[in-house]
Amino acid sequence: MFNEIALKIQEYYSKGSNFAIAQVIDREAPSSGKIGDKAIILETGELIGWIGGGCIRGIIIKESLEVIKTKRYRRIRISPEGGSRESNHFKEYVMSCQSRGTVEVLIEPVLPQPELIIVGKSNIARKLAALATVADFKVSVIARDFDQLMFSTVSTISDVIDFDAIIPSSNTYIIVTTQGEDDELSVKKALLSGAKYVGFVASTKKSEDIRKYLAKEGISQERINQLRSPVGLDINAKLASEVAISILAEVIDHFRNENKSDTTCCDTAVSEQSSATADQDKFSDEYYINPVCQVPVSKKNPKHIVEYQGEKVYFCCDGCKVSFDKNPSQYIGKTV
Repeated sequence: MFNEIALKIQEYYSKGSNFAIAQVIDREAPSSGKIGDKAIILETGELIGWIGGGCIRGIIIKESLEVIKTKRYRRIRISPEGGSRESNHFKEYVMSCQSRGTVEVLIEPVLPQPELIIVGKSNIARKLAALATVADFKVSVIARDFDQLMFSTVSTISDVIDFDAIIPSSNTYIIVTTQGEDDELSVKKALLSGAKYVGFVASTKKSEDIRKYLAKEGISQERINQLRSPVGLDINAKLASEVAISILAEVIDHFRNENKSDTTCCDTAVSEQSSATADQDKFSDEYYINPVCQVPVSKKNPKHIVEYQGEKVYFCCDGCKVSFDKNPSQYIGKTV
């Protein structure tokens, strides 16, 4: 099992996927999960490995998705007596399974190294590349007629404006700092790449002009609103190095806090909310919220399925089904 998990961790990390690792760190018999058991949980809700069955599995999937979203570790305690203690890093649940054991699981987020693609060979581009490398970003540069010595610390350099290899869900950030050389083409291709973050170094006037160009080129208004330009935190930067610092600071802030706040306009927030809704719809296709314990149950592998009022109700364990059978009306209104 350990070798399988290790290979899966390597596989998904190399893909640039965000996921969580859950490991049983304590238990009191009886419980199917033993100390040291571990699993990885993907953003889709898929669990690979073993940390226990029944309600434990559903709880860990639910909490792992939150860990991936917030990028904060969390310790989960599931016991017969339950509890109400909860913080950013700890939460208690009632063990509704009939085994009545106790288990504690540590869930940690795994965030692949973020990648920064810099388009252009301006002084700002060179300063940004050097800073981002020190900050442990994987840095790539796209620039025409560049000198190799300009970017001695970056991973790759190309003279072709091509973003075909970018995976939209990856931690990839694009900063266009061409300063008059291929501005329009570079920004257009960056937005068409599907990268979640595209910044354009420009004045307010230039930013307005580029948006008008993008609209004429058929780029959707929703996507245009996602362009960050002028880009960078407002620190009253004057020098190229200061501008680079402001840009990198905004990128790091987005990488660490993208699900807590957004500095872009309301249309961008609406777009991200729509994306989140789409992800939830995909999750709902595969999982059902158990009306008794309120944790996800895989529709492909539930412990029990009950027909109630013309709809299927899925359960993770015997205990939840027994409780539901006693008084269905008490729980059915809680399903989602």
